[in-house]
Amino acid sequence: MLKSKSLLLAATIVAGLTGASANAATTPVPFVPTLTPLPAPGPNDVDNSLHGAGATSVQKLLVREFNCIGVNHKVGASGISGSGTSATNGSFSSVTAGKYTPASPTTANPALDCSVDANDIQPAFSAKYVGTGSGFGRQIWREFKDNFDGSAVGSGVTHVYNPFNSLGETGTPDARWSHVQYAISDSPIAPSDLTDYNNGGSSSTTGTFPGAAGSAGAAVQFPLFVLPVAIVYSPVYGVNATSAPMTFNAQWATTFNGVSLNALRLSRKAYCGIFNGYYKNWNASVFQILNKNTPLFDATNDTAARWATDGAPIRLAGRLDNSGTTNVFTRHLNAVCGLADSVPLIDSAKPGLKAAKLGAADTANYKNAYDRAADNLPYNSNNNGGVNLSLVREDSNYKPSNTLTTKVAGSTNLVSGTYYDGTNVVTQSGTTSGLPTGKDGSGLFVTADGGSKLAKYILLAPDHTLGTVTVNGKIGYISADAIPPSPDAAAVPSGAPVGTFLASALLQVSNGTGYAQPSLVQALKAFGTADTAILPPESDANGAYLAGDTRLVRSATSTSTAAVRENPVAWTDVLYVSNGGNNLAAPLAGYPIVGTTQFFGYTCYTATNRQAIVEVLGLALGGVTRNSTNASLSVNTFKGAAAANIGIFDQANIGVLPIAWQKALIDTFLQKSATTALADKNLYIQDIVQRAKSVKATPTPPEANANPTCSGKTGA
Repeated sequence: MLKSKSLLLAATIVAGLTGASANAATTPVPFVPTLTPLPAPGPNDVDNSLHGAGATSVQKLLVREFNCIGVNHKVGASGISGSGTSATNGSFSSVTAGKYTPASPTTANPALDCSVDANDIQPAFSAKYVGTGSGFGRQIWREFKDNFDGSAVGSGVTHVYNPFNSLGETGTPDARWSHVQYAISDSPIAPSDLTDYNNGGSSSTTGTFPGAAGSAGAAVQFPLFVLPVAIVYSPVYGVNATSAPMTFNAQWATTFNGVSLNALRLSRKAYCGIFNGYYKNWNASVFQILNKNTPLFDATNDTAARWATDGAPIRLAGRLDNSGTTNVFTRHLNAVCGLADSVPLIDSAKPGLKAAKLGAADTANYKNAYDRAADNLPYNSNNNGGVNLSLVREDSNYKPSNTLTTKVAGSTNLVSGTYYDGTNVVTQSGTTSGLPTGKDGSGLFVTADGGSKLAKYILLAPDHTLGTVTVNGKIGYISADAIPPSPDAAAVPSGAPVGTFLASALLQVSNGTGYAQPSLVQALKAFGTADTAILPPESDANGAYLAGDTRLVRSATSTSTAAVRENPVAWTDVLYVSNGGNNLAAPLAGYPIVGTTQFFGYTCYTATNRQAIVEVLGLALGGVTRNSTNASLSVNTFKGAAAANIGIFDQANIGVLPIAWQKALIDTFLQKSATTALADKNLYIQDIVQRAKSVKATPTPPEANANPTCSGKTGA
């Protein structure tokens, strides 16, 4: 039977790497074949499943991995609403099952069809995941309490619902989740998150919270997935009077993950100008210049005269929720759009194609609105045209406030009062509209709650009338797994014209030598090679532990300090802080808008939960090569990048980090390192009981090299 798992909430998860050996402290706890089936995790709040929440960008990818690991459980989609009152709001949906099909299967490199229940890697294992957005994931991880639908604390109730509260896998209600075992976020933690994790605190929206450290030990945060963020649009920019689709006359042939198509090219100047609201129509001459000096209009179903007069308004689309994808997007625009050579090209007052850099007078008026990386777009809480999207989703930071500071990407407002609710485009009464006026776009973002709704909004049928035609013209940003031919590609809404799909623009690479699609191959180039490689904290070129890292990162006290592996902030700061070299905010090569998706976990777990967590991570990193029957799994099953052995992650255009990072993560968190200096840091994930590995039925003695920091902890 076909196993399908939900889009947002997760499914069954893999059981863990087997426990550590009782060898001397300097002997690594190895990745060993699982000689017997591992038990289910938990029980965690009554059910035998791991619980997690967070980013929507990789929700389908996680569910697909979980589906390959365990039995066929009911899973579902997150429920997020500002208008509901029920603690049980939410729904379930499904994704396709994963398949690993190597070109030349062997015993050591077998195929895996995860739609077949009998192929489960660890049949007893289960996990659930609520896609809520990265911000909520970080919150519920650090506060170590049930924040779903909140309670009436202050005036800022966060209605983020958990459908598992109302519908268990057997159709009966599950218990409320007292905490999660893991979270996922596209945006990394800040020192303030670490302070809350360690010390607890109080929030106006969630009340007091204990913080996780007292129960679950030291914080674990590290990048796990490489996340290209695509600039996306529909190739169909409108329909004419006879309802024939009008398609951009894109001149640049490209191949994206084996699919041939023509795409738009956007220079750094062009996309900086678009997302700062300077370009408001697709007939601007800069786009024609970038299109081999060929106008973008459809020569069959549109006319040159109409295009020159009205074109198609540019309509900006972005995220309403606290989004890690927005964090990656704004981080890049902050890094590159303020540079002198990124000042947008503006149409000359003279006719023709002449388009030069801004003159001195115009340059004085140019301002890059992206002042920092943040989970929210630039927004002015005091000069926003009445926009208050917390009336749509209570935890939205697009609201009147004097305390937003770093929660938004800048204080120049780029957010309108128009949003897409999944069915309708709504403009809040009395606020600034994000819809076009005549032939020009507003220069403000229309927002949608979550990546799926954002994709659907961009793909809606054209709805803005210009004379005898109806136009679309939307452009936005989204995780690259939503682009065809990914199995998670956004579905085209009913009623959209023929030829509509989510296309990605070719973006100018950072060294200016060409243009690239948001493919995983191009995204990995952003990590650099040789002397430009971005390495993990305290690592040599291969990822092995090497003390003496001189790169500066933030600490829990926000002061700069050397990058060390025991500082959770360091694992992501080294990616984005230039320290005079390459960094992902403005990479020296490859596709330019690249981030990572972070795993948030704990050091100390209950015994079965530890096995499950480490198994999931080990499979992702290629460190687990056996299933519950001791049959081989390929190291490429999930992370294979080559076309002949493309893994289940890479099929969705998202993959794991470079080899040096994989080694550093395994050595640091998934086993006790053979390197004494690293082993003595006690960073490896452990369970609070910790017994020696044994396949015997008789009890085994306590493990000699157990992580001493977990003594006395209840565990996650």
